[in-house]
Amino acid sequence: MNVIIADGLSKVYGAKQAVTDLSLKVRQGSVFGFLGPNGSGKSTTVGMLLGLRTPTKGSAQVLGFDSSTQGDLIGQHVGYVPELGNLYPHLTVQESMRLVRGLRPGWDDAYAELLLAMFELPRQQRVRKLSKGMQRQLALLLAMAPQPGLLILDEPTSGLDPIKRQDFLRVLMDGVAETGQTVFFSSHNMAEVEQVADTVGILHKGRLVLTGDLEEMKRNVKRIRVVLAGKEPLQLRHPVRNIKGESGQWIVTVEKDFDDVMAELRAMQPIAIETYDLSLEEIFVVYAGGDAA
Repeated sequence: MNVIIADGLSKVYGAKQAVTDLSLKVRQGSVFGFLGPNGSGKSTTVGMLLGLRTPTKGSAQVLGFDSSTQGDLIGQHVGYVPELGNLYPHLTVQESMRLVRGLRPGWDDAYAELLLAMFELPRQQRVRKLSKGMQRQLALLLAMAPQPGLLILDEPTSGLDPIKRQDFLRVLMDGVAETGQTVFFSSHNMAEVEQVADTVGILHKGRLVLTGDLEEMKRNVKRIRVVLAGKEPLQLRHPVRNIKGESGQWIVTVEKDFDDVMAELRAMQPIAIETYDLSLEEIFVVYAGGDAA
């Protein structure tokens, strides 16, 4: 079952094309890492999914609700933490919890207390007097305590110290394992995404350039270093992501047909040939950084 379905989502602001023809599916119980450089369209996409922004073209469904016409219902069933937070600064921590508890029938008092203790939040402190990191922790608590079937988190660990970050990720993964909860989150911390995500989508200049199972992605996207006797430009019959180098020393980035590319290179009787697995951060750079087309 897919809890998020986007079909051809596009958003134009004046002359700026923020998101172009974005289609994706997020299955129930998965942890989907949504990645992209600043300005790539991540927040715009999330806004369209939640019904907070109207797409110029395309459609989306979240938990079976239409994003264009049922945004209020999506808001009642999704735990959402925007990057800049959505708290009431004049309320205390306790008052914030009481407010959300009254609005969300799924609120779990025991789980809320567990998160409160883990984040060490002072109950009687007003939100405006909390540090940015503690405000972030409170926003996460308020989104997670109702135990929604879907969490949408924008930079969820921003402002958390390393210990609190690991505590949060552990609680997040426990929730996924125990309840089948789905998590859709964006983050600039590639190591963090690699730690918890099973599925990844990479956005570049408003286009979804790569999406799929993370482990399969890491199996398919590889680099090959090859040294050839000849100095002429390297040309291959099989399609590759890119070829860089000169004077017989080449770095080939492969995104599919790895065995076929290796066989073609070996047939050239190279002086040396080596293969390299890529981390998620390196894959990200290939599709959204300096190696991006």
